[in-house]
Amino acid sequence: MVFSNFISNLFSKNVKNLSEYRKDRISPRYNITMYAQYQAGGPFIERRGNISIGGFCFEGEKNYTPGSVLDLLFRLPGSSEWIHARGEVLGQTESHGFLGIRGRFVEIDFEDERRLARWLDQMSMILTLRAA
Repeated sequence: MVFSNFISNLFSKNVKNLSEYRKDRISPRYNITMYAQYQAGGPFIERRGNISIGGFCFEGEKNYTPGSVLDLLFRLPGSSEWIHARGEVLGQTESHGFLGIRGRFVEIDFEDERRLARWLDQMSMILTLRAA
């Protein structure tokens, strides 16, 4: 339960009213399961977190130096296609014994970025309709 609250309160900014959303974000963040590879050739490890058009945040098991680059794989809900992106770690956030790794996308295929943007727009429209 504590971890669930951590993800909901710290990682996720799924809001009921888009006017509540942080003004410094270029898009809302939505929960997703992703796979992170910390070393070239290493395993991809499943992580819970969230994504936006510009970046990500996920639960981590150790601190990562800001500037570290990792590979990410994820599928958008409702899609069978994988999106591969490279991300740069910007920092971490600790709360209730859990560690959140936050970062930005530094490399993502143009078509994948378009799919992500369309999905984020759809999610925002759904939120807007629910709030109305």
